[in-house]
Amino acid sequence: MIGTNKEKDMIERVTSIYVAVFPIPVSDDQRTEVILAGLKKDPENPNKSIVQATVETHISAVDNLVALCDEIVDEQTEIESYRLLKFDQDGIHTLNPDDFRIFERKFMNVRWNIC
Repeated sequence: MIGTNKEKDMIERVTSIYVAVFPIPVSDDQRTEVILAGLKKDPENPNKSIVQATVETHISAVDNLVALCDEIVDEQTEIESYRLLKFDQDGIHTLNPDDFRIFERKFMNVRWNIC
């Protein structure tokens, strides 16, 4: 039901989703891909938690999704990589995470010296 404030009450239709899948071993010779979600304490407010998932519905949030996935790969020894997928009306597409990395994050460990 739409109330008196139509702009506030409108729901945006999802036309695509962006998903990161991680290969996880299920036995010695078998792996499966899974979608992860995490819960961690908010460093700025210790009484609250932050929920993060590896699924997004807006392309503008994919850079944060990629940063989260990079963090997961760095921190979890059993996870070595992930695939970034887009699901839309045309099917499933494999995307390159490098296309969504923010410039500052790509070169965070660069040191500048005089030549």
